[in-house]
Amino acid sequence: MGKLFEAFPLLESRMLVIRKMTEDDVDALSEITNNNLVYRYIPPFLYKKSRGNLLAAIRNLGGRDFDKKKTIISGIYLRSEPNRLIGLAEIFDYKKRISQVTIGYRINEDYWHRGIATETVRLLIEYLCGSIGIQTLKAFVMPENMYSEKALLKNGFVRESDTIQGQNWGGQESVALNVFTYNKADDDS
Repeated sequence: MGKLFEAFPLLESRMLVIRKMTEDDVDALSEITNNNLVYRYIPPFLYKKSRGNLLAAIRNLGGRDFDKKKTIISGIYLRSEPNRLIGLAEIFDYKKRISQVTIGYRINEDYWHRGIATETVRLLIEYLCGSIGIQTLKAFVMPENMYSEKALLKNGFVRESDTIQGQNWGGQESVALNVFTYNKADDDS
């Protein structure tokens, strides 16, 4: 088993490549963060929409934040368009003692309803639970984001009965979030 934050992950399937973003991705990232239909679901780490702030975010997400073992925010690319950023795959809030991490994803609206979120979640599960040995994955979804919920459920996540309050998602001060959990032990049985 590898260790989380040992090396920046490169995840691949027949459809997708999930890898570290480069500064060349800034315009495509801007498309994602400046689309109000996508932006309304984005948590605080990408609430700044200017090109300069997004360039700094790309540098920090692939450098400082990874080096500090804080987050892993990767770009999602179609295998057929390997140089076009179409979304983000997020790994954060790692709790080593209880072997738990939170995942998330954001997809450019032009690529919605193609199974990309579902495939991204599948690759994250394989990597985190299979290669790294994480036991529990968490995800948080705004109640109106039913397609994100479906991507999690298709991959074996279970919706918890409780909701939590999130801060600054899509620029809103406070939002309700549904909690989803994936337990590796449930998959092994």
